Amino acid sequence: NETIIDRERGELPVTHSAFTMILPFSTRWIQAAASATIKISHIRRIPTTTRTFFASSTDHANLLSNATVHRWGDDDGKRSYILIPDGIEIELAQKVDQLHLARLFVDQNLIYGAKVVQRTLGTIQDVCQPLLDMAVEDIAKSSSSTTPMALASLDGLSEWVVSSIEGSSTHPSKNETLQKLKKQEIQSYEACVAIATGIPRPGHSVVGQGTYRDAKDAWCQLAMEYANNLAEESSSSESALYRANHGKLIGIDYLADTSREGLMEAGGAMARFQLDNLEP
Repeated sequence: NETIIDRERGELPVTHSAFTMILPFSTRWIQAAASATIKISHIRRIPTTTRTFFASSTDHANLLSNATVHRWGDDDGKRSYILIPDGIEIELAQKVDQLHLARLFVDQNLIYGAKVVQRTLGTIQDVCQPLLDMAVEDIAKSSSSTTPMALASLDGLSEWVVSSIEGSSTHPSKNETLQKLKKQEIQSYEACVAIATGIPRPGHSVVGQGTYRDAKDAWCQLAMEYANNLAEESSSSESALYRANHGKLIGIDYLADTSREGLMEAGGAMARFQLDNLEP
């Protein structure tokens, strides 16, 4: 019996807890970090730098150059990092997410959720770099033998799979992996198509756990291809932040993000990066 994932209404599987049993990470930590009792432990001001993309906006230049990085967290390795404008009280910023310029989260040695909230400020590398620097430094301090890891969202993966099935103006050539699956592993192929389109595969009434189970290996392979394509085509993706810091793509975490957006955009898949080349 498959559990309905309603993409329009945003309902998650009833058996969502079954997913979390196999996941070392999920977006539940973001919710936990937001609701936990927190303690401000560090504030760092970003040094002023010259950024050409602010040439047409003095206000944006001043906003970013005067912004501060705040870190807070509890004692079990979960920490939140936010970039906020100078003059904004941290207590207020903790309650109003819209005041953040950018944010990032850490669970033990795992970095995730890097996001530029005010997108007009610049690319994710430019805006989130101070957050990443502090996070890596903190991980190094907590354990010199621990390698920082990072999970990056793969927004657009589902759309990429759909456009690759029969070819399109942006993907004129049919995807070889999908074509091979269609000929040799029809069950996996149909499951991947169902996840990408949100339309149940033949003989099924819903896109549920069985579909995700049958698609796992093939979807991870497609996600890996897409993650590598992002390196060439996008400078705004979360992956770009880690690649710019010598991060190594080492794999795909399946169903790591079971939020409504995560399932719609990438079938829950996230790219895992190893950041052992970063200097704290």
